[in-house]
Amino acid sequence: MKSTSFFANLAGGLLSLNAVTASQADWTTLNATVGGRLQVGVPFSQPCFPHAAGGPKVQNEALCAEIQARNEDHIFRAQHFGAYELTQWEQCQTQKGDECMMDWTNPTNAAAFAPPRQCRQGSVPPVYLEVNDVDDVRAAYNFTKKTKVPLVVKNSGHDYIGRSAGPGSLALWMKNLQKIELETQFVPAGCPPATKPALALTIGAGQQFRTILDFAKENNITFAAGADPSVGASGGWVMGGGHSGLSPTFGLGVDRVLEFKIVTPDGVLRTANKCQNEDLFFALRGGGGGTFGVVLESTFVVEPTITVQVVLGMYNATRENSKKLIQELAKGAEGLAADGWGGYVTPALASGVWLHPSFSEEEAQKSSQSLLDAFASVGGSHMFFTMPTFTDFFDTFIAPNTDQVGRPQVLATRLFSGAALSDPVTVDAMIDGMLDSDFGQILAVTPYNVKDTGTSVNPAWRKAVWHTLMSYNWNFGSTLDEIVAQYNKLTEKWAVVRERTADSGAYLNEADVFEPNYQTAFWGDNYDKLLAIKNKYDPDHLLDCWHCVGWKGPQDPLYKCYPDPSGTLKSSSSEEKRESDPIKDEL
Repeated sequence: MKSTSFFANLAGGLLSLNAVTASQADWTTLNATVGGRLQVGVPFSQPCFPHAAGGPKVQNEALCAEIQARNEDHIFRAQHFGAYELTQWEQCQTQKGDECMMDWTNPTNAAAFAPPRQCRQGSVPPVYLEVNDVDDVRAAYNFTKKTKVPLVVKNSGHDYIGRSAGPGSLALWMKNLQKIELETQFVPAGCPPATKPALALTIGAGQQFRTILDFAKENNITFAAGADPSVGASGGWVMGGGHSGLSPTFGLGVDRVLEFKIVTPDGVLRTANKCQNEDLFFALRGGGGGTFGVVLESTFVVEPTITVQVVLGMYNATRENSKKLIQELAKGAEGLAADGWGGYVTPALASGVWLHPSFSEEEAQKSSQSLLDAFASVGGSHMFFTMPTFTDFFDTFIAPNTDQVGRPQVLATRLFSGAALSDPVTVDAMIDGMLDSDFGQILAVTPYNVKDTGTSVNPAWRKAVWHTLMSYNWNFGSTLDEIVAQYNKLTEKWAVVRERTADSGAYLNEADVFEPNYQTAFWGDNYDKLLAIKNKYDPDHLLDCWHCVGWKGPQDPLYKCYPDPSGTLKSSSSEEKRESDPIKDEL
């Protein structure tokens, strides 16, 4: 499914210039500046619909069949601009019918796309540019300064809080930046000659974990990647923290990144590392993506190939067994983290898997005894494996069981310290929230053994041993009340957890859209410093995103599609906003 050019679509009646706030002359100038490469953002499922709203016939049965077959294919979704891994960012949640969505429980269900349903634009940016170089970013900045059309940055679309979507916006899509280069003696630019060189991997903003892990295996190195093949390593993953199953030993992505190349909102290409633009380097290591500038590439320290010891635990996942298992695992969680074990517990898969990057088989079996005891307590079983590379571990245990995509999914998360996991009331509240939700998971992916390296993530990461989540879904055609009810369930189910872990926080990349006191939850006492850096490099706030550093607030029209569960976020109703909305002609 490939979008045709911006002006070809315009001439074909697929998009009206009334859909965005700039004049035709402004768009013509921008399009000429970028070599005629502006594109119309087409919703992912459009080929399944007979007609776009108010437009011509768009149905394509062959493309529709492929979309239906690959709705939950992470890489396939990441290859299409109009697709998001979580589809509430394709729809306008506040406007019933303002979506172009399939039935995720049965993508061939014609009720989702048969007349009178029409494909509507939702929150998919109506215009985008595939970024090739610095000049593309500069042109977008200049355009936004003049026209006030909001600018968003989209990587792979693996986005939990909607930072890369937005009605009426111009999107910069980073997928073309595919650089991947291994250096055996990397020294950050501008550092003294005596600086100790590192084995390092430089990665363009469009590179995703799938390709990076394959490259790592082919080149006998180890990259501490996260748990989804479609995530972009140089995007929001690293700028928001970047956890991995290897984090207890090797640290978060922000601990391993050595350098960024970024175009700040003044149009300057800057190199940020420990020797130059140090304040920006601090901000980019945990302050979040899409707010301090547009990162073109980043460089990470990597390890030689490692042999990975793995423990797989399996059990009969009744609610009673799951609760008891997690209670028992919590007792040994801090010891496992201290020993360097990372892992994932997924009751929906009736299993948990842990890995260690340096133990021998004998050491692994001795160190993991608390895991074995926990599974034995519920009549479960276990198996040990030795994997020749981290990529082999990923391909065997992670890639087949990655996050649920192709559906709306909202989630709440929390970082749990060893002290919090020693409190039965807190543990039970966390367990009940997870097991009562549509999908819950425990991720033992915290940098427990790595001291802060000057990052801006919440310091609670350094004490945490678990990062846990719970989530809820809905489906096509849901009403605003039904959607709001799912958000409210998150708030209600997670309230006790938040209250009893007030000194902790949440992972900003995998957070509740309505995380209370988000500045503290995401950044702890680093927020004021981050805000000063934001104001230094982006004084006009050209870049804004939901709950990001320097966020301008929910009243901005960019956020008109976010619901308002509390009833206090917006000063007027969604219907009133609809009347003044510049996007009236849908795709």
